[in-house]
Amino acid sequence: MLENIASRLTDQLYLHCSLAPAKKVIYKYGFQLSLSTAASMCSIIILGTVLGNISSALLFLSVFFFLRLFTGGYHAPTYARCFLLTNIVYLAVYGLSQGLVYFRLFAFLPVIALASCVTIILLAPIQNKNHPMSETTYAKNRKVAIGLATLETLLLLVLYLWESFHPYITVPTMSLAAVAVMMLITLKGRRVKQ
Repeated sequence: MLENIASRLTDQLYLHCSLAPAKKVIYKYGFQLSLSTAASMCSIIILGTVLGNISSALLFLSVFFFLRLFTGGYHAPTYARCFLLTNIVYLAVYGLSQGLVYFRLFAFLPVIALASCVTIILLAPIQNKNHPMSETTYAKNRKVAIGLATLETLLLLVLYLWESFHPYITVPTMSLAAVAVMMLITLKGRRVKQ
């Protein structure tokens, strides 16, 4: 279904714009990726609304989605699995965050944030074998990933020290951890295959 919609959108684009025929596959892929990402984002916002905590969905999206653009990590083999996995990751982040708040385990937040940040700094970006990147893109993604992870971690640590924000930093902290875990899963999978 996603492929059909992307094909139709690409055909419409080519109907109204003069573009190189050789790039049609690239535009179709871009539409597929954009539609898949939009569907995942909408689904997470709906889940956050159903859970009665839209802010958790927005915080997750702002940390997880934007950081993952530059860090890489595990990629599901199909768009449907990616959609499902992203929603499962959000629900896991939300559940773990609620557990930290419920049991008042706020002392773990700086440890989780720092461990996640160090993991991202050491590993980012992890290249996808199916979509290799140039050395320039790799260097740019590395700088952005390190910068974002460091900035987010510092912000989380400042909010943690402020004490009154503890319940509000659990989702961003666990989202940062989810990015690090997705990177580690990819590396583990590569070692198992070797």
